[in-house]
Amino acid sequence: MSKPPFPPFPPMPKAFADLQAKVSDLMRTSPAAEVEGHMKTALSAAMAKMDLVTREDFELQQQMLAKALEKMAALERRVIELEAERLRLEKKS
Repeated sequence: MSKPPFPPFPPMPKAFADLQAKVSDLMRTSPAAEVEGHMKTALSAAMAKMDLVTREDFELQQQMLAKALEKMAALERRVIELEAERLRLEKKS
């Protein structure tokens, strides 16, 4: 009988252990951590050049805008009431 072209598969637990060891070795020797650090630095530099605000500042501005819009709507209603009152008074005289 001839020998099979490929060696038999190792038992599953050993195969997983070997794979884990190879991945660990690859991560240890990989420049991924260095690349990640450079990417974070580049992204931070790019964002620093942009005119960005924090989430807290953005939410505060949203609240202030909502209050200003409510106040403006109330003032518009008041102007309409006053104009109606002025017209009513003009008709009386």
